[in-house]
Amino acid sequence: MKILVTEKNEIIRNLILHILTKEGYDLKLASNGKEAFTFLSEEKFDIIISNIHLQYYSGFELITFIKSNAHLKDTKIVILSDNFTPENILRLYKMGIDDMIEKPFTPMEMICRLGKLSELITKEKNLGKFTS
Repeated sequence: MKILVTEKNEIIRNLILHILTKEGYDLKLASNGKEAFTFLSEEKFDIIISNIHLQYYSGFELITFIKSNAHLKDTKIVILSDNFTPENILRLYKMGIDDMIEKPFTPMEMICRLGKLSELITKEKNLGKFTS
């Protein structure tokens, strides 16, 4: 599974890198929205993990970009935040995110949530083989 992590906090980026590479995921790291857009235009990812509040482009803008591009439509989106408001939660799910993780999070929470998304991606890919 290829994952793009877009997180402004270097400590959290490195923590996610440590947790998920240990689990066998292939990760790219972006520290801001501009880097994330560059990566998204160059390659396909199975999962995007992104903070809402980013420099240059917000997590909301990333979601809009992903959902409006046909080659990215199957990408699963997980939003990280330390301040989910009821309004943001509603807006994010209406925009089409797949999950959210509130900071601070535990390594086990990150592993479990991404494990469930990975299973879903694998099932969807297998279904595509039978319906094509």
